[in-house]
Amino acid sequence: MRLKFFAAALAMASALTGAGAQTFPQDEAKLYEAAKAEGKLVWYESAPLEAMKAVAAEFEKKYPGVKVEVLRIVGVAQYQRFLQEVQAKRHSVDVLHISDYPSMMDLIEQGHIADWKVPLHDRIPDMFRMKQHAYANYTTDNAIIYNVNKVSPEEVKILASSWKGVLDPRFKGRFAVSTMKCGACYASLHMFLDPKYSKEFGPDFLKKVAEQKPAVYGEVLVGLDRVIAGEHDFTFWTWEGIGVTHVQRGAPIRWVRPSPTPEFGNSWQAVSRYAPRPNAARLFQNWSMSVEGAEVLQVKYGSRTTLSGIEDKRSVVKESWYEPIKEVYPVDVKRWERDFSKDLDLWAKTLREHGR
Repeated sequence: MRLKFFAAALAMASALTGAGAQTFPQDEAKLYEAAKAEGKLVWYESAPLEAMKAVAAEFEKKYPGVKVEVLRIVGVAQYQRFLQEVQAKRHSVDVLHISDYPSMMDLIEQGHIADWKVPLHDRIPDMFRMKQHAYANYTTDNAIIYNVNKVSPEEVKILASSWKGVLDPRFKGRFAVSTMKCGACYASLHMFLDPKYSKEFGPDFLKKVAEQKPAVYGEVLVGLDRVIAGEHDFTFWTWEGIGVTHVQRGAPIRWVRPSPTPEFGNSWQAVSRYAPRPNAARLFQNWSMSVEGAEVLQVKYGSRTTLSGIEDKRSVVKESWYEPIKEVYPVDVKRWERDFSKDLDLWAKTLREHGR
């Protein structure tokens, strides 16, 4: 639920801060000096914590004297946490990284996000930026991640052939799903409930998936951990980037991406208008959207960057089993914003009524 009832109080809070009216240096050296005087920044992020800590560590190497305090708060929960802090006028976060498009857009519209144009703004496609306020610095695409010791080559082909492959009777009780409210958790559901796919998927397809008796997790990464441990055979669905992260650690997993594959800008990063350390926040935002930041993100997190002109240096793309996306499903932003909570509630209800 969006905390719309905070709007009037928060609008007043916006007027009381001076951060939005300050002038900040565009020159990197001057911005760095100002950031060093602040000493650190607080980053609320939505992606897996260890990977993002590794990204932050690279920023700290680049800019000694500016520490990054990383806190993982996923999706709508981060939006709610931030609005509660604004209402209480207890400003602690400098940079937000929210895995929910409507939440970030709402914060921009309410005036809570700083207008800060990163130096490489023009190399970021329109679909991956919100005005000059927020940017998606990597793409997310849904995948079925499986344990190589639990799924046979023949079964991999079935899963890869179609999203309906999961309905094969042999997969009953063997996979994990999630009811978590986050962008990557929703994207495939958004596609399944697309009116143009009503005959192929729709609510009836969700019911059939539930009747396959999957294990249901409230946190998507817990389900993936259980697949890696061999307790379940595959996830339906997670995303490629998190798969890359675990493969780099030696996890016995691979993945397939049936067509069409939802691909989108999932986590949107922006500077809080009330950032206690506004220079450090802007320095971090600039670096995150730079060539160096993009390459670090590819290596440490595993997702492809949205920045144009960057070679995909991820080692996984050279593996013999790896298959690129064949057909992209583009999300409908307006329908996403309108139906996000409703669709996820339907999914949870369907699992309760027809699953275990």
